[in-house]
Formats: sequence, C-alpha cells, structure tokens
Amino acid sequence: MAEIDENIVSAMMKRAVELSKLATVKTYPNPKVGAVIFDDEGKIVSEGFTQEYGRDHAEADALRKLGFKAPGLNMAVTLEPCNHYGKTPPCAKAILEAGIKRVFVAKEEENKKACGGIEFLRQNGVKTFTLKGFAPEVEEINRFFFKGIRTNLPWVTAKIALSSDGFITDKVGERCMISGNEAQIYVHKLRSAHSAIAVGANTVNIDDPMLTVRLVDGFDPQPVIFSRNFSLDLDSKVMKRDPIIFTSANKAHEISSKWAKIEILPENFELKVALSILYTKYKINSVLVEGGANLAKAFLKEALIDEMQLIESEKIFGSGLKLFDEETKKLFENSFDLTHSEKLGNDTLKIYRKKS
Repeated sequence: MAEIDENIVSAMMKRAVELSKLATVKTYPNPKVGAVIFDDEGKIVSEGFTQEYGRDHAEADALRKLGFKAPGLNMAVTLEPCNHYGKTPPCAKAILEAGIKRVFVAKEEENKKACGGIEFLRQNGVKTFTLKGFAPEVEEINRFFFKGIRTNLPWVTAKIALSSDGFITDKVGERCMISGNEAQIYVHKLRSAHSAIAVGANTVNIDDPMLTVRLVDGFDPQPVIFSRNFSLDLDSKVMKRDPIIFTSANKAHEISSKWAKIEILPENFELKVALSILYTKYKINSVLVEGGANLAKAFLKEALIDEMQLIESEKIFGSGLKLFDEETKKLFENSFDLTHSEKLGNDTLKIYRKKS
C-alpha cells in the first residue's frame, strides 16, 4: 500500500461506510455495502451503494455511473466483492473488466455462495487489500445479514413502551398510549428498518393495529401474528395486509389463503421453529417484536432476543400490567447489557444488547 497515501485510503473507506448506511431493508438478501472509486490523489470519481434486491450491488452502482470504465482508478468497498452469478453478474468480474487497479476491502465476505472475490481479483492482477479497523462497523450495519448467514435465524429486536414504574398499560385488556410524538416517530423508523413486525393475538384484538410505517418515509414490514389457539378477530385491520400467522389450532385451515399465510405448528411449539420458517421460507432476516408482554416474555425465555429497546415514559401508572415479573426481570438483567440511551422528547430510549 506504499504506492498510495494510507490517509487517503482510510478517508475513502470511511466514506464507503457512510454510503452503506443509505441502503434500505429492501437490499436483503444482499448485504448493505458502500463503494467509492477514487484516483491516487484522493479525488472521488464515483460512489455507489447497494440498491434493492435484484438491482445493482454497490460496486456496480458506482461503476455504472462511469459506464463501467475506470482504468487506473482505485475502489474502496465495505465488503468483499461477490464472485458469483445471482440476480446480477459478479462484482469482482465487473471491477476487473472496468480496469480498476487497486481494491481496498473493509471486511471479507462470509456467505460461501458469494465469497472468493478477493482471490479472483488477485489472481487476475488487481492489487487487493483488506483494511484493518473497519470490520466492526460493517458488522454492525449488517448485523441482520450476518446473523442470518451464521444461524439461519432472523435478528430479533423487541421494542416495548412502558411507564417509569414498569407498566405497559394502566388497565389490563385496554389500549393505552404511553409514548410521546418523538418516540412515535422513532418507532416508525424502527419499523421501516425491519423485514417483519410481530405481535400476539391480544395486541391485534385490543389495539387493532395496521402495523405499517406512517410517520416517516419507509417500507412497511411484513406483519407476523402469534396465536396458538387462533383467537383472532378476523375483521381486524391487519388481516388486510396478508399476515403470516403461527398457530397450533387446526381450525385455522378453515381460513381462506386470501386472508393470511397460515403456519400450523405442533402444540406448544418453540418460537425458534417459527423464526426458522420466517428466515428459510419467507426470506425474513429481521423481526421487530412490538406487541404484547406475553410475547416479549416468551421470546426472552427462549433466549431469542438479540436487542431490547425500551422506551420509558415519565408517566407513573401505579397499577396495570407489568412488563416483567420477578423471573423475567432477573433473566433480562442477566442476559443483556445497556449499550445506548437517549432522550426522545419527554421519553427515554434505552437499548440493550444480548451479552456475548
């Protein structure tokens, strides 16, 4: 790397990382990647990031703006260029044919189907380097992607609003507004960042939610409903959104497929089985668990939650339905670390990650 200033390369990779954040949830099953094409003096010539699945990867997005001709230029890319034919041709081949002379990579690919780009480029005379120090941020941006690749399960985020004294509602069985406007906007951003949103039957029957993204621009997540005995109001709004329903009730067969995608599992099925179906059959790599204390507790007890996001209000209820009982509170405290906290208006967002 003595042929080019390391500070230039580092700056270009930092820019590539920022570009990768522009990719949306719709890139899946591709990862979120950023790419920068630049000359030896550090002048950026073209940029790109992963488009929606079936369209250009980051490298191709940047190269297309140059007519796939970039002789003598360099590329910084946040993930190893793919080396296989999928919905699009291999990026490694496009880089070679465009005339790129050096490629700098932040993190090597883990998907066995897509890896091999670095080796291909080196074998064909393109100087290719893996930069140190950027992999953790690339991992964080693509945490949904890598969780799926490694486990065949989606990433699970549990979001729960609660009062300052730990209640999720002041009256059991009734809808209760806890958070303020800033928190509501944040929640809709969170929805748009996930492939699916999961609730229990009680949430559907009591709140009658649409589970869409409304307060910000973004994509609506796929609704998922857990109802072991199929105690669902079939006239609820979310039924118009073709939800995926997990149940143990055979009577669910009576529901026309136009209403929902029904997955009938054995009685007392493990939630991990349902998550595996979401990942392998429905290509969902991230689930936001948003509704129901019982559902959140069930995910917690099966150790399936990767991240807990608690939005704490200043309100004091004094009674109602608690988020945690003694058992689940201890389980939560032993399983998660607080990683982030910020104010959302009068509410406080606290983000916890599963301990490694």
